Amino acid sequence: MDCKIVFFDVDGTLINYEDGCIEESARKAIDELKQRGIRIVAATGRPLSMCQRLRNIGIETFITANGAYVKHQNQVIHKVPIDKNIVQAVQAFANENKQSLSFFTEQLFMNNVHKPRTLKALQETLSLSKFPEFHENIVEQEIYLHSAEDSLLYRL
Repeated sequence: MDCKIVFFDVDGTLINYEDGCIEESARKAIDELKQRGIRIVAATGRPLSMCQRLRNIGIETFITANGAYVKHQNQVIHKVPIDKNIVQAVQAFANENKQSLSFFTEQLFMNNVHKPRTLKALQETLSLSKFPEFHENIVEQEIYLHSAEDSLLYRL
């Protein structure tokens, strides 16, 4: 049995950067591929929670957090969480230096440092109009990706 799969990038391919909408041409292409029995996989740096619109058009498999979290329907088929000690160290450094830091679980959370430059980046890359939620015990969650506002954090 042949299994045919098409992998799509999300941002700028399936989802328009400017308004966060799925292009009609992408919808049509996905419908046509599915009618041919071809499996569709969306690959993105986004957390899974930000892929709901893609689920609504029939995509069932997602490679998220730049490959660190993969889910097909309701089954996790691959995950590589960041070591909790690293999460704690990066979070402490970001908070001490008042740097915005995003945490990618299946959801998107932030460290409660809100800077205009960070919101602008979130708008440009993820079409978000407000800061992600703050999670008091984020280090207890499985984190698959960090996203820092400033390269200062990467010197840690």
